[in-house]
Amino acid sequence: MKQTIIILTIFLATFGLYSQTATNFNCNDCAGVNHDLFTELGAGKVVVLCWVMPCASCIPATLTSYNVVQSFALSNPGRVQIYIVDDYANTSCTSLSSWCTGNGFTNSTKFSNASIKMSDYGSAGMPKVVVVGNYDHHVYYNANNSVNATALSTAITTALQDFSVGISEPLGKEDAALVSFPNPVTEQVSLTFSLENAGAVSLTIFNDLAKQVISSQKYTFSSGKQTITINAASFENGIYYARIQTGSELKTARFVVLH
Repeated sequence: MKQTIIILTIFLATFGLYSQTATNFNCNDCAGVNHDLFTELGAGKVVVLCWVMPCASCIPATLTSYNVVQSFALSNPGRVQIYIVDDYANTSCTSLSSWCTGNGFTNSTKFSNASIKMSDYGSAGMPKVVVVGNYDHHVYYNANNSVNATALSTAITTALQDFSVGISEPLGKEDAALVSFPNPVTEQVSLTFSLENAGAVSLTIFNDLAKQVISSQKYTFSSGKQTITINAASFENGIYYARIQTGSELKTARFVVLH
């Protein structure tokens, strides 16, 4: 019994060493493309961070992670990404890219940038694999040195599902709901909601693949009932989700475009 308590204590202490939410970064990858992690998560992406030395012992678990990510390419095109990161940004992008190419990690994004810190997620591993996703920047998986393909796949699936639930179900009190009309939509959709206090409002609209078709459009309103009218004539037929943020509160509505 005493041994069990000691083990549990060690486990809980270790578990608390890393944050259960991701740390943001804004930097260029090895191809010179800029990435802001929180922006990408807010757009519906699930990111698998894989820190490597790089080294021979890193290859098996990195390959497992890479293959799991590729398995989502058809069902969720563009939404699941693997970022292969040099552990302490002391390896050049040229060397890191060569290592990735030589080991078959061709369809991956490479980074050698000190702003992406392995230490933000606990102890180091070779590789260290972390899955992050959703609006709350949740950590869904965190493993050192080896990777369980089933657990990794489940973590990615959960992250995708959590994002979909977040944009398809109303959040908050009923009197703060967002209502879309008409539905189905042919040309214009009106989004009606109420504000307790005057202030700024941000509107984002996603399609059913969680891709933003309108990104963070800003408005300022007084308190009371408000309506935003959106021209949906250029939208393709399909399901869409409107999400309005007022301060810390989110309101969501689902509508269908049918021309």
